[in-house]
Amino acid sequence: MRLRWVVALAAGWLLVGCGGGGSLPGGDGPGPSGPGGDVGLPGEGGKNPNDNNPDESKTLWPLTTGSTWVYDIQDPVHGNFQKHVTVQGPREVPGAPAGTTGVLVHSRQDRVATGILYEEYSWQLEQSNGLVVRLREEDHRDGVQVRTTTWAPATVKSLARAPAALPWSFTSAVQELTVMGDGSKEDSDPTYTWRVQEVGVTVQTRAGTFTNAIKVRREKLTDAGEVKEGKERTYWLVPGVGKVREEGERTEDLASYDIKK
Repeated sequence: MRLRWVVALAAGWLLVGCGGGGSLPGGDGPGPSGPGGDVGLPGEGGKNPNDNNPDESKTLWPLTTGSTWVYDIQDPVHGNFQKHVTVQGPREVPGAPAGTTGVLVHSRQDRVATGILYEEYSWQLEQSNGLVVRLREEDHRDGVQVRTTTWAPATVKSLARAPAALPWSFTSAVQELTVMGDGSKEDSDPTYTWRVQEVGVTVQTRAGTFTNAIKVRREKLTDAGEVKEGKERTYWLVPGVGKVREEGERTEDLASYDIKK
């Protein structure tokens, strides 16, 4: 069953370039669920994260419980290793108002070059406007939590649906709060632009060849509104599969996947 799902976290959000506006709320918990309203993507109604049996055959970012992906990583700092991603399912979001729920996604990276086991816990949500947002993220190294990041509003993670026509772009500004393992805090206000560059793209990966990928570029902007050098990322997203390749700060290539229905 599909429901129009809205996470009511706090008031206020800022949307740049697509209409709308407002203030950036403070606080240590997650911000609002993300940019609301029409952003130019086909709408099918939002998903209740507690609904464990949605139709994932068309989404560009499957979030069904038990789905897994394995990526081959080439990282200029940490070397070559694999990343294992698992959707653990609906969970309450720590630090958010009672009853606030997202889909918890866990990733494990055995960084063999540096001998570090890196794990990430990410609470995500597909919105009714076709965007997927992150509500909270926790980073662990060798089993110890070293960083927690929240955003106001919740920051865009990906697209769940492709636009009906090109060109398509979306720009949003967020307030980012990072709490380190020692309790120290870092505050920033990044701005990102997302662009769909092509549809129907053929991309080859170790998991196979996909002929219907959506090519998406994410750019981090400077205060002057220019693209920040070295902070561009390009994603290839496939309906019903999710991310099959990423290039930019590092390369991720899909090695295997298992999408649950």
